[in-house]
Amino acid sequence: MIRRNQRFRNHLDDNLIHLHKNFFVSPSDPQYYEKVIRYLDANSPEAHFKIGQKFQLKGNVKRAVFHYKEVLRTYPSPFYSAANRAIQHLDQQQAAHAASLQQAFPGKNKPLLPPFLKTLLLVLLVLNLLLVLLFVGDSPIYKTISKMKVWGVGSDITYETVDVPFVMYLAPDTKNEEIENALHKQALVLADEMPNRSILIYGVVSLDNTNKGKTMLLTNDALTKSAIVVAQYYPASDNSVRIRFLNSEYDKHQPLSAIGANLVRTALEGYKKDHGNAPESLDSLLQDYPNNYLSFIPNEAETGSNEVSAAYNGRGGWVYDGKAVDPEQMFYANASGVGRIPYEPVHIEINKAEHHLKLVSGDYVIWDKEIGLGANGGTPQGDFIVLDRVQQPKGSHVLSYGDAGLGLGSIALHGTYDESSIGTDKSLGCVRLSNEDVQQLFPFVPKGTEVQIEAAKWNSAAAVPVEHTETLIPAKQPALDQSPEKVIFHWLG
Repeated sequence: MIRRNQRFRNHLDDNLIHLHKNFFVSPSDPQYYEKVIRYLDANSPEAHFKIGQKFQLKGNVKRAVFHYKEVLRTYPSPFYSAANRAIQHLDQQQAAHAASLQQAFPGKNKPLLPPFLKTLLLVLLVLNLLLVLLFVGDSPIYKTISKMKVWGVGSDITYETVDVPFVMYLAPDTKNEEIENALHKQALVLADEMPNRSILIYGVVSLDNTNKGKTMLLTNDALTKSAIVVAQYYPASDNSVRIRFLNSEYDKHQPLSAIGANLVRTALEGYKKDHGNAPESLDSLLQDYPNNYLSFIPNEAETGSNEVSAAYNGRGGWVYDGKAVDPEQMFYANASGVGRIPYEPVHIEINKAEHHLKLVSGDYVIWDKEIGLGANGGTPQGDFIVLDRVQQPKGSHVLSYGDAGLGLGSIALHGTYDESSIGTDKSLGCVRLSNEDVQQLFPFVPKGTEVQIEAAKWNSAAAVPVEHTETLIPAKQPALDQSPEKVIFHWLG
């Protein structure tokens, strides 16, 4: 199964069920039936029946009966009779339990007074207390109130307001003006629905397409910490919707955090394809050629650290769990200020007509470089995989491949000392870059990266250029031998 707009097939997709828009879930998920009710069908008899069984096993009779009764709302259904029997069984169990308690403790549950007498006595007690307070003492209550109350005309009256918080999910590339308009419009709508309430809307950037543009009641106070903007509107005292942007650094940090995470995830996927499983440690990605899947572990942009922890503690850097089932859960930011980062593999897109190469991850363009191509259409089209990452590659001729090369099999993306060939068709089939450009590109292309060579097509036409990618490079890098002395490469050149 290939999802809409998905570039790469995931081996888990065959086991996923489509619930809502871009939301997929595995039947083995412990919360599968709860998610079915939330996103697919709130009246699903099967889901309510399964959840009822779950609560029954936990001994929560009240919740179990609630879900069984929800099943009975749909008739006919395969679960109608089973739910009815389950309710009767639970009723019998409760009745038997009550009878056993009555036999074991006779008279224990018998009330000393009927409920009516209890209520009557309580009311009489309250009335007696009020009479004492009103008429007994040096300064009875009614006299005190008369002295304190200001009976003048035109007194200001202040009413206590009740804040109702919401969260609005925003796309990462939404402009400030668009955010302001969306918040203003939503605040007016909510104020009409809830008069005499102070409306608070926290704007939170989300990379999850299922949430973009949605406004929901705020149920998790932690989201307010990652809000980039807040809007407040209380029409009873102020006709203006007050909007304040909170985190001006978000636009810089979040794209870089996403690129850093997906750079390592892409390398992990390449390692898994070669070895059948993820490495025990990320050190396995940082080896000499030919096992140099990465040149370094990038800095996490929010915290500026590339330390790796086995479990989340919020202290910065990254978390790596090689036993996780997918790349997104396997490697992620160890920082509270970074939201969920979906797995969007780093890959290269080449447009032959424009003589340009783009290194892309999801909505972000990491590098955009001018290239040279093969003469007479010699550069083949199709999808390729980066098999070799080499510094100072040796060929049959001296200085054949420039300062660095990314081998794709019979061809490569490599540097050249003939910069006049950039932007033209002069090579024997390889993709040429200037030596400066290939060195900038090299550390951001893991082994296993997919390369798409097209005649004239940009899959990333709407992607957003990202600046300051150099901040992802750590000050201290591992000492790797990426220049094999005895290997001669035979790329077309």
